[in-house]
Parts: sequence; structure tokens; C-alpha cells
Amino acid sequence: MSLAGKKILFARICGTGVSSLALTCKKMGAEVIGVDLAYYPPVSTKLKEENIPCFGMDRFFEIIENDRPDLIVVGNALGGKSKEAEFITKGTIPFYSMPSFMEEFLFENKHPVVIAGTHGKTTTTTIFSELLDGIGKNPSYMIGGIPEFSGTNSAYSEEESYFVIEGDEYDTAFFDKGPKFLHYKPETSVITSIEFDHADIYDSVDAIFANFRKLVDITRKRVILCLDYAYNRKLLEFIPENKLFTYSTSDVSADAFVSFEKRVDNSMEFSVRFKNGKKFLFRSPLFGDQNLMNLGALVSFLHCEGFDLEDKKTLRVFEGMKGIKRRQELIGRINGGLVFSDFAHHPTAVRLTLDSFIKFYPEKKVSVIFDPATNSNNQNVFEKEYTQIFKAAQKVVIGHPPKLNNFPPEIRFSPERVVGEINAEAGHEKAFYIKEIDSVIKWLTDNSSSDTVTVIMSNSGFYEFFTKIIPHFDK
Repeated sequence: MSLAGKKILFARICGTGVSSLALTCKKMGAEVIGVDLAYYPPVSTKLKEENIPCFGMDRFFEIIENDRPDLIVVGNALGGKSKEAEFITKGTIPFYSMPSFMEEFLFENKHPVVIAGTHGKTTTTTIFSELLDGIGKNPSYMIGGIPEFSGTNSAYSEEESYFVIEGDEYDTAFFDKGPKFLHYKPETSVITSIEFDHADIYDSVDAIFANFRKLVDITRKRVILCLDYAYNRKLLEFIPENKLFTYSTSDVSADAFVSFEKRVDNSMEFSVRFKNGKKFLFRSPLFGDQNLMNLGALVSFLHCEGFDLEDKKTLRVFEGMKGIKRRQELIGRINGGLVFSDFAHHPTAVRLTLDSFIKFYPEKKVSVIFDPATNSNNQNVFEKEYTQIFKAAQKVVIGHPPKLNNFPPEIRFSPERVVGEINAEAGHEKAFYIKEIDSVIKWLTDNSSSDTVTVIMSNSGFYEFFTKIIPHFDK
């Protein structure tokens, strides 16, 4: 079914995945309209640039009446008890979740490459897309963020077969509680990591693992599996040998062993050694252990697909990789101090991100501003981990958790408790809980100098922090 000329209403369009599908639909000739409760960068900026009309949720029924959409795509942020949800399920307009829409309309004659895992999905999806684009393969892709190489989180190619997709294990929609990635018809699946997350919908890591088992079962050609996580290794017995390729930064028995070699100016040189003994060197401006794993996944994929790993054009793409907005993104300088944005919002990602900055900038004082925005981070499930992780920072600021009232008091995340324990062990005040975003910005300006690096770890709009901070950057 062609989408050309179809009018599609996206309910809760500002999600990173949903917005990328909206952009793809527009490129395929559809007329796209969006509604949401709130809009924030970088997604809101991209929707505006693409001239997609976006309105508040209060305009939903007005749009239904006046614009008469042919189809409705439902983001998983839309609650099932809302009046909009009731209308959608009881009405006559065909409706889809984001993944089921893709499943029906986008994958014909494609080779879906599904990037799945607790950590590294967005960056890995981006560098796969950036590399394939850079060597002329013109891939289709959908990314839960805005890649720097193209400025858009979606692309659709009629001619080429590779379709790189960020495969999320979160639930699909209020009417489909299965994970998104089970809709994506994977030819190749890349599994970066399996750890506990999404405490609002999963009660254990075993429940998450069960869905990754389903993912490997439906993968048709190859599973590229990282061996650096315990639950990843549990998948080994469920994947046929002829469908399995492994990579690791710690296990030399992996099919591809990935190693940091050295820092060269502002880039990381790394190697990948395959079981046949061949070793290849690469250089990338992306740094740190997490990116070492992400890049290892990409090299493994290129090897499995038969690409020449010594091709000069391929090596140039590695050397010039731009990555993705809000992942190790230098957003400005204040009083000469570097200010980075990073999407880290799970303890493992936070630890790896902080560690990467400490190792890459050993001559500087590395501090963190942490936005506990996710459902999991508004609960105390990771509180002890964050308390230990943030002790490695020079200083740490914890912002106000926005969803505390969604959970009973006894299971809520307590910034005060984390800050208190860090300061008690340090013997001085190095951690701070700051509620108001203007006060967070003042703290940042007061604590930035030429010898500091501050990393803003947030996967949300963070109370408009990323807009409000701009006037404070050095000119």
C-alpha cells in the first residue's frame, strides 16, 4: 500500500522513535500531522524544520473532525485510559502502533538490521547508518535521536536493501504490551547488552531476557552478540552456530576481539582481531568503553556482510564519525570549561559515560549534572548504584525527578539520600540536589572554568535546560 497522498495523524509525535517514523512517512509522500502534550529539542526542532504541523493534545478531536485523517499512528506514551485512546480503539479510522505500522508498510524487499539492547542502541544505530551512508550504500534508517551526519533521524531508500532500526524492548502501545523490536522482521539482529531497566513494565531482568530470546528466534540470517554482559551470554545456547557471531572487549575467545590501542589527539585508535588471526586498526573521534563496544558491533557487521575492512573510504568514515546529538556532544563552553550532553540514563550507561570522560580528560576535573527523568529513575531501584557511581565525579548535581508522584513514597528515588551518602563519605560537600532548573544553570556557570568538564546526563527536555543554557555559553 502506497503512503503517497495519505493523511496520517501521529498521536504523541514527540517521542524519538515516533518522530522518526513521521519524517519517513512525509518523505514517502504522506501528509503528516502531530499532537502531543509537550515538545522538546532536538525532536521538536527537527519536526519544525520539516514543516510538520504539531499541536497540543487538546486539538486531537478538532483535527479528527476537520482534517479527517486516513490513518492514526499511536505513540506508546498515549495512555490507554485517555479519551483519545477510547476514540481510537472504538472508532472507524485504521490505527497502528509505530512498530506495527513499520511492519506493514516499510519492510518489503528490505534487509532490516535491528540494533537492540539496554545500552548503546541509539549510538550504534547511528554509526551503522553513518558508515553505510558514507560508503554509498544509501541505507534506510530510523534512529531514536538526531544523527549529526545527516541532521535527520530517518531516511528511506526505495532502491537499497539495508534498513537500520533502533530496536527497543519497551512496550509497543497501550493496546500492545509486547516489545517494539518483535515487529521489525530482523534479517540481522545486533544485541549490545541485556540488563534490568524499565522498572515500570518489567519486574526482573529475566522478563527482559525472555523477549530477547524471542528476538533471536525470529532473526532470519544472523545474530551479532556482545559477550561483555552476563545475560547476553545466556543467549548463546538458544542461537544456532551458523547464525551466531560474537564480539567482545573482554573475552579473547569471541569471533571479534575489540581493543583500545591509544589516544591520538582527540580520537581513539582501536583494533579488532578475528579468529582467523587477522587484525585491523581503526580510528574514531568517539571514545570510551561504551563506544568501543558500539564500534566493535559495527566492524563485526561489516565483516559478516563481506565488506573490505581496509578500504580507504571506509576508514575515512570511521575517522570522521560525527555520532549523534546528546551523546558525547560538546554543546558549548562556559568560562572556558567544556560542557557536554549525553543521553545516559541507566546506571551502566552512566558509569561507562563518566568513566570515558575521566579517562579521556585526565588533566581536567569531570563533574556530572544528572536528570533522573525516566520511570525507573523516579524509583529507588537504582539508587545504590548511582550513589556509588557518582562518587567518581569531581562534583555532581542531581536534578528534580519529575515523576515521583506516580509512585508510592516507599519506592521513590531520593536525591537527598544519594547526595547525603556521597557527601558523608567524601567528608565535604561535592554532591548537590537542586530542584529549580535556573539554579542548576547558575551552579554550572559558577563551577565552570578552563580546567573543568561537565557532562549533562539527560534523556528528556530537563525542564528546558538545553534551551535556557544557550545564552550562558562563551561567545
